[in-house]
Amino acid sequence: VLPVTDLPDELAGLAPEQVLAFLREASDEALLERVRAIGTATVLGLVFDGWAAQVPSRPGRAPGVLLFALDDDGSTHRYALALEALGAQRVAGTGVSARSTVRTSVLRFLRVAAGAQDPKRLVLTGRMRIGGDALWAVTTLSGMRRE
Repeated sequence: VLPVTDLPDELAGLAPEQVLAFLREASDEALLERVRAIGTATVLGLVFDGWAAQVPSRPGRAPGVLLFALDDDGSTHRYALALEALGAQRVAGTGVSARSTVRTSVLRFLRVAAGAQDPKRLVLTGRMRIGGDALWAVTTLSGMRRE
């Protein structure tokens, strides 16, 4: 999920597998404490850039923008990923026209990004809400999970 370069000092020297293991296995409290100490926006930016870099080319992929609204301690962090047949990129700004919008907590999002939680289960239990094309969003999120 995280690119190997441009990591903050707190994460420098850790292999991507070590970062993923921490995201999967840390307690909720420990994970949020570490993310906030590094900077929530910094960590989320790394995750989204890492996701975009890892999305393979796939002819016939249904294109669209997936907008994220991630809640954390009274604030909302907004990010957008544009997916196309050739891959994906993080889109600056959130005023773009989205095919789907995903709303969940920063904690749940990080667990999905690390492959520790299933987005379908979060939607079914109401811990992740999706507006717009829900099937496309869940399929996209499920395809981005790291096992």
